[in-house]
Amino acid sequence: MEKGDRRGVLTVTELTARIKTCLEDGFRSIRVEGEVSNYKSYPSGHRYFSLKDEGAQVRVVLFRGRDRFIFGDVRDGQTVVVSGSLGGGIGSLFIELEKRKARLAAEGLFDPERKRPLPAFPVRIGIVTSRQGAALRDIIRVARGRWPAIGITLAPALVQGEGAAEDIAAALGALYMRGNAEVVIVGRGGGSVEDLWAFNEEVVVRAIAASPVPTVSAVGHETDFTLADLAADLRAPTPTAAAQMAVPDRVEMEERVSGLAFRAKRAERNIRETLRRELRIAAGAMADPRPHLQAYRYSLAKETDALAEGAQVILREGRNRLMATSHGLRLQSPSARVSNRRGEVAVLLARAGGLVSAAREEPRRKLGVFSGKLSALDPTSVLSRGYAIAMRRSSGAAVRSVTEIAQGDSLDVRVSDGTFGAVVEKDGA
Repeated sequence: MEKGDRRGVLTVTELTARIKTCLEDGFRSIRVEGEVSNYKSYPSGHRYFSLKDEGAQVRVVLFRGRDRFIFGDVRDGQTVVVSGSLGGGIGSLFIELEKRKARLAAEGLFDPERKRPLPAFPVRIGIVTSRQGAALRDIIRVARGRWPAIGITLAPALVQGEGAAEDIAAALGALYMRGNAEVVIVGRGGGSVEDLWAFNEEVVVRAIAASPVPTVSAVGHETDFTLADLAADLRAPTPTAAAQMAVPDRVEMEERVSGLAFRAKRAERNIRETLRRELRIAAGAMADPRPHLQAYRYSLAKETDALAEGAQVILREGRNRLMATSHGLRLQSPSARVSNRRGEVAVLLARAGGLVSAAREEPRRKLGVFSGKLSALDPTSVLSRGYAIAMRRSSGAAVRSVTEIAQGDSLDVRVSDGTFGAVVEKDGA
């Protein structure tokens, strides 16, 4: 690493910028022949491939909208002549753009179901663009020319260069917070791919997708394409077209109102003429009202008789229903139900008494059986018949055999009416 005088030292960014400028200025219009390889066509309409020969290869980008300049099909291995310009790093940018587009699309940010229609008669529109750009002047001029009463709120932002994407997203957020715009137009005028790149940044795409009101993307010219176009509810080919889409046309509305008014007057005139004609016909037919009155009188008498007969039928049906209901009420009266339940309770009580008696007798019988068995097994019960139980005084254990005692052992002898002591005088062996 050299130290000392740093005059003429370039940063990496400055070096690449100069190389890019030299390439683009020196090769603005060239024609190159080579073999096509790694050809890919993306859903966005852009196409990417390499053009190679025996010694080297270059990357080629065919932008959407340039298909009309292609003669025949393009495929790997084909030798073609390509006309265009040389740029630095554009191919890698578009590859990154396709990856970003696929990732955001997988999140659903570009789904057609998210698209909202623009309001027919907005009171106020919001604009996010450069304060100094021609796009702002075009939008305001067209919007005010079409609908002079339209309100406009501007959220100015950088639209290219370092920090432009963050500035655009912040301006959109400020416009949403204000909350008085019914439509938001975001965009700028035309430029190079690098100039429009801020509208491909993820922060801008997400800010547009998060809009609480419909959005119109107006970035560049008709052939330009950005991810902001996919995130917005509507894409306009130019900022001028965006104003035309967002704001109704006063002249068109006046013509439509005039047309509707003319149709309404013509319909009113036709209706009046029809009513006059029907009135004349009715007046001629009503010259002598007596035949009509006689017909009405006959119809009235017939309907009166029908009503009277119907009333009799209704009265009979009502009387029958009343009698049936009364009979049912008597059967379901509280006294009748209590009487029925009282009989049922008496039967249940008698049945319960029998069950209780049976349940009591069975335990008594089993208790007598168990008592007899216990008495038979009680060892003290045999003492009343002259038997005795000898127990060691030291341990209280019963003596079961003469082999268990020795001369001089102290015993307690239990008989039926008590216990007395004894001493063994002779060995029982």
